[in-house]
Amino acid sequence: MDLHLTEDQASLEEQAAVDRALKDLASSPGEATPPVRTDGHARSNGFEARSKRHLLLPVLHAIQERLGWISPGALNYASLQTGVPPAEAHGVASFYELFSLTPRPAVVAHVCDDIACMTRGAGALCRDLERQLGPAGSPCVRGKALWQRRSCLGLCERAPAALITAAGETPRERIVAPAKADGISAVVAEAVGGRLTAEVDELDSQVSVPQAGQSQLRLLRRVGQADPASVDRYRRAGGYEAFEKALDLGPERVIREVIDSQLLGRGGAAFPAGKKWEAVRAQLHSNGPRYVICNADESEPGTFKDRILMEGDPFAILEGMTIAAFAVGAQKGYIYIRGEYPFAARQLEKAIHAARSQNFLGDSILGRAFSFDIAIRRGAGAYICGEETALFNSIEGYRGE
Repeated sequence: MDLHLTEDQASLEEQAAVDRALKDLASSPGEATPPVRTDGHARSNGFEARSKRHLLLPVLHAIQERLGWISPGALNYASLQTGVPPAEAHGVASFYELFSLTPRPAVVAHVCDDIACMTRGAGALCRDLERQLGPAGSPCVRGKALWQRRSCLGLCERAPAALITAAGETPRERIVAPAKADGISAVVAEAVGGRLTAEVDELDSQVSVPQAGQSQLRLLRRVGQADPASVDRYRRAGGYEAFEKALDLGPERVIREVIDSQLLGRGGAAFPAGKKWEAVRAQLHSNGPRYVICNADESEPGTFKDRILMEGDPFAILEGMTIAAFAVGAQKGYIYIRGEYPFAARQLEKAIHAARSQNFLGDSILGRAFSFDIAIRRGAGAYICGEETALFNSIEGYRGE
């Protein structure tokens, strides 16, 4: 396949970012890699290129997080390594708000000015930042940082909110919420000086769920009450009981239970979940793999319930996906999470690793003839990717349309 690369060359640092990302992805048990042909025609007909296209989004993230922007040379190298033509890779990279295709400082403060934050003083906050750091989008702190206005960061209960990102070999992210100009300026100065210690800050669940521990809670009953990184504590709180029961019931009876429960989709269409599972199960003998996709790309201002579950009860999400996979015959799953949710992504990563370590994910789960694993895909600031078709395209390495 002729990729029509430009003459731009990637730096050694950019090459290292891409190579490391691809190495990490290749070694991850949860990565769903399409089957590779063995008839000797993979290179000539582009199949091998297509088999790596789904890695484009995490590769672009790796470049952005290492350098702070994606240069033409880096895009060339990413295209070469994933087999995606540069024009198409550019189209993907330019689609997302969190990616920059022009040079910018390594430290960026993303300050929410959406409706929830505006009602809590984001307008005054931005004016104060203009006085302290200069106009939005302009380099500050000796040209090593900038701040910019952003749409909803999903931190509405802590408004006004800001997310500070610092690119580098070990990228750092810091949430400041509720935020004041002095606090943002101080974190920016820390980041410029290389003094941010934690890769991702933890968030106190009590702020998000002040009613934590109340007996009438259902979805939120474990948030703030159990260790979201411990499988054992999750099990002591009733975790994985439903999955073990599902294994005993079998796929068809699980689907019947979901149909009888009249469980509906919560994204707006209210489609019966059981009917969707039944339709997928009916295709069990058709060619091609089946996937379970968790849409965690909530982007509507004022909606942050998914973030709370991912941060405070991530095993519940993994268990639900695993039950769905068992019912429909899927072996791979993806969680598509907002790029603006660094702490939630980290909690899910820890939970996935812990679940694998106790065989609740992976091969022959709990000794049964059922294998399933999960990979995380981080979005990059595109509201439309909450729509399922756009989400699928984004996972597959296309523009989220």
